[in-house]
Amino acid sequence: MIAAAGPSALWYVSRGTGLTALIALTASVVLGILHADRRRPAGAPRMLVESAHRTLSLLVLALLAVHIATTVLDPFAPIRLADAVIPFASSYRPLWLGLGALAFDILAAVAITSALRLRLGARAWRAVHWLAYACWPLAVVHGLGTGTDARSTWMLALTAACVAATLIAAAVRLAGAGPGARAVRGAAAAAALAFLLALPIWLAQGPLARGWARRAGTPPALLASAAVPAPPRHNPQAFSTTVSGTERDAQTADGRIVVDLALHLHGGGEVRVRLAGDPLDGGGVAMRSSAVTLRRGHTYAGRIQTLRGNVLESLVGAPDGRALHLRLVLDLGGGTVRGRLTGEPATAVASS
Repeated sequence: MIAAAGPSALWYVSRGTGLTALIALTASVVLGILHADRRRPAGAPRMLVESAHRTLSLLVLALLAVHIATTVLDPFAPIRLADAVIPFASSYRPLWLGLGALAFDILAAVAITSALRLRLGARAWRAVHWLAYACWPLAVVHGLGTGTDARSTWMLALTAACVAATLIAAAVRLAGAGPGARAVRGAAAAAALAFLLALPIWLAQGPLARGWARRAGTPPALLASAAVPAPPRHNPQAFSTTVSGTERDAQTADGRIVVDLALHLHGGGEVRVRLAGDPLDGGGVAMRSSAVTLRRGHTYAGRIQTLRGNVLESLVGAPDGRALHLRLVLDLGGGTVRGRLTGEPATAVASS
């Protein structure tokens, strides 16, 4: 049996904890900026503000622990635990994932030195604590560059709110700085302005632009084999036919299982399926990558979208814009395969 495909519960948890961590980090940074200047909401005791800042910081670390764990456990992308702490070492979007790893390392360093504050001394602790401000823009860019929601209106609005809150807090802090802090004020204002101008330009040319997944460094095996083409001139016809062929299993040096299906269609044509993933304890494979090729009048290519037991569904497209939803029900045994393949016209194939 072959198992697991499509967004899993781990993916949703990873996505949710990442977004919540960004919100909590923004709130912590805003409180840190204002509290450093002894500013706080009217009527709020100083101890309450300090406690809120500390609690938010711990919440960020807890959320990131869950975010990292679920990201590593999710079988979709090949992300290792080491990739979460060693910047730019991942094979999956190395730059943008690396920025997140760097932000986490900075937060971990701040947390450790805060726990050892009495031993380190106030000056050394303060020097490390200033790095916490650097992790915030890293986290913002990491979320937009690596996340799957960068094009969503709500995600852009949430990011804009986080940026606005942080910049407003920084402006209030700089406006109240004394004359001796003029150089620091100018440098901070220049950095904030540069970030504010660069972010939308990068968004327009990066995550919001077509083909970002490929340019961001997503492994080719995880990308659909065909991009969205021009509207098709003739839609393909629906069909249903029996298939028969062979199954070959192999194991790579790193322990992954590769399954190859070569199937002939009754009446002419062929379909080939390749999937690779990790072996499951109960048998089967937790899919990490896949490829589907159908030759039936035209050549269609794509990847598996859902996989449940011996039933797989995929979206494949031809260079001229024709697209099909395929459903393949398999009967596997002894290296031979029989089953039924159905195809329905689709408007477009998945975009990368």
